[in-house]
Amino acid sequence: MVNLPEECAISLLHKSRDTTDVCLLIPVYNDWGALSILIERLGACLWGRQETFHILIVDDGSTDAGGDTLALPAAFCTGSILRLRRNLGHQRAIAIGLTWLHMNQPPDAVVVMDGDGEDQPEDVPRLLDRFTAGTGGLSVFAERTRRSEGLVFTSLYKLYQVTHRILTGIPVRIGNFSALAREHLASIVTSGDLWNHYAAAVVRLRVRMTTVPTHRGTRYSGESKMDLISLVRHGFNALAVHAEVIAVRCLVLTGTLTIVAFGFLAACVGIRLFTNWATPGWATYVSAFILIILLQVLSITFSVTLHSFSDSNSTSFLPIRDYAYFIGTHQKLGHSVGPPTPARP
Repeated sequence: MVNLPEECAISLLHKSRDTTDVCLLIPVYNDWGALSILIERLGACLWGRQETFHILIVDDGSTDAGGDTLALPAAFCTGSILRLRRNLGHQRAIAIGLTWLHMNQPPDAVVVMDGDGEDQPEDVPRLLDRFTAGTGGLSVFAERTRRSEGLVFTSLYKLYQVTHRILTGIPVRIGNFSALAREHLASIVTSGDLWNHYAAAVVRLRVRMTTVPTHRGTRYSGESKMDLISLVRHGFNALAVHAEVIAVRCLVLTGTLTIVAFGFLAACVGIRLFTNWATPGWATYVSAFILIILLQVLSITFSVTLHSFSDSNSTSFLPIRDYAYFIGTHQKLGHSVGPPTPARP
């Protein structure tokens, strides 16, 4: 370990106005081996760029001792580990990390990415190139054009995309991997939706964004901590952010079904009174069945709608107000000795 390189210290004190200040935010939970590889490759990919780079690792209550041996490549001016008091989950670790950055020293851009290698470090320069090419106030998100998971996961993900589109009218195009502008950072930390799902909260805030096509990589080491239950919960959290939209769409659908149901009832009555097609008791049974189904649909829809709008009027968690309760310690990282290792293809 060595102290902060002299050129980094000078850039922090006398940074040019044209230099973009970038912080990489990486949540981690018991995945220190993969994170170590990722940081090394990030250092190689970012070396020589004009931006000033920092890194913030959010330790999401890891049970494995780790992080003490991490060393920053020369591409990073500063780095630190923000240790949470307990495990909160991937999305909430991101929420706390973003809020901590906003409250301390907000950079020009925050690059949010996973620490296992599935968000490839070679794509970070592409996000930043698109970010700096923007006219200002434009965040950049990675859009997955190809995934690396197996057939079962891919099939379930496709099903989730279809369900999400039907319920919200919004296509699932982006995830956590992004370069978030400072202006949008200041907005999102005031949104309670950030506690549930980062990407969905950004979409709901309607921030100005663009996308860059990327391929999802494979893990560097270890196994994913996301099991089927965690993935389903992650999907429900994304839908919960759009609960009001889902409730309104359900109301519209219920209204349409109500009109159709009354049309069937009128047809049953007409057949019963003006034709001899109906057998005895047929119209009564069919009408009763339609009314029972209609009443159940109306009851469920209005219950969901009232619950949704009731929740929208109260904020149980506000990141900018409540984030500090979950922070344990803040540990600075030292730099490694020697030139950066070339990035692998």
